[in-house]
Amino acid sequence: MSFEEPVIMIVDDEPQNLRVLESMLRQDAYKVIAFPRGDLALAAACEAPPDIVLLDIRMPGIDGYEVCRRLKADEGLKDIPVIFLSGLSDPSDKVRAFEAGGVDYVSKPLSEPEVLARVRTHLSIRWHNVQLNELVRQRTAELAAANRRLQVWDAAKTHWLTMLAHELRTPLTGLFCVADILFKSVPPDLDVQGLREDFNWSCARIKKLIDDATLLATIDISEERFELSCVDLMSTLVAAVADSRTRTEEQVEFETEDAWGLKITVHASSVLLRRALSDLLATAGCCVPSGGKVSIRLRQENGSCKIEIKTCGKTLPPDDLLTFFDVGGQRTLIRGGADFGLGPAVALRAVQLFDGDVSVRNNGSDGIIITVSLPALAK
Repeated sequence: MSFEEPVIMIVDDEPQNLRVLESMLRQDAYKVIAFPRGDLALAAACEAPPDIVLLDIRMPGIDGYEVCRRLKADEGLKDIPVIFLSGLSDPSDKVRAFEAGGVDYVSKPLSEPEVLARVRTHLSIRWHNVQLNELVRQRTAELAAANRRLQVWDAAKTHWLTMLAHELRTPLTGLFCVADILFKSVPPDLDVQGLREDFNWSCARIKKLIDDATLLATIDISEERFELSCVDLMSTLVAAVADSRTRTEEQVEFETEDAWGLKITVHASSVLLRRALSDLLATAGCCVPSGGKVSIRLRQENGSCKIEIKTCGKTLPPDDLLTFFDVGGQRTLIRGGADFGLGPAVALRAVQLFDGDVSVRNNGSDGIIITVSLPALAK
């Protein structure tokens, strides 16, 4: 569509009307093409679409209504605005014109200022629509390209996690075995014992990271590998609390609040849900001072169940709240100066697999609250 010299098609079986219209439109610097019959106008429009059509209704052969309907039925012509020009004054004639696809209706005898004003208005609307459609097309293409890049990056990330976990496991096993032999070959004094404890902790952390990376990649690659069933949430949570007590380095008290007698079932993988809850509880345990408390509350409301894990002590900065569940996104532990590893990321992805969600917020000025939300199955 050219807006430097818009092309206006006029269709009327009266030669005098064509001359009058052509004269007034050329004064406004429009390029005009005129036809006395609808079939000729349709053929010409298919060859070279105009920017707007001024169309009489009563014509021999194909009338104006039918010409408009055929224009609107053509994929390449349907967006061309059609203004009806007619001496018919019955309201039903105007209704038929708009039902056929017209955008405007000008009654004869024609007023030059009115015709020119309506032509300018609908050309302006047409220009803005074309610009908008082009902008949408460009943005859609950009989004499609970005999506393709994201898919490539996601596939590369998943492949990297899987490969890294596989390639690291074998050499690390060798290193652990050699280190174990060395520890056994030296006298068991206090210094060696301290080194052995640090070594064991590091080994456990490395193994956990590898296991988490493998699990995260498995969830992303093939969710259907996990068999989902009706899982008793209470027993799964109790088992996760027991797991967390053995995993927490320093003495942390895990305290359960009332309402644990609820009978709640969810659609999940019991093994994966237990691991997710255990990871979140262990993460919460890292956020309290030694001897601190992590309280756990279970409740049910509006068809969903919520597990709230509250810590005592300090709160998290806003940036850490935003990146809490990102892979490697946690830069500041509440204590310890390390990060949370992959545990929160794995937990979030696992819970999302069960149509749930996990969130974190500060509990006023006293610790944080991690909330696990899951849809509860009907009893």
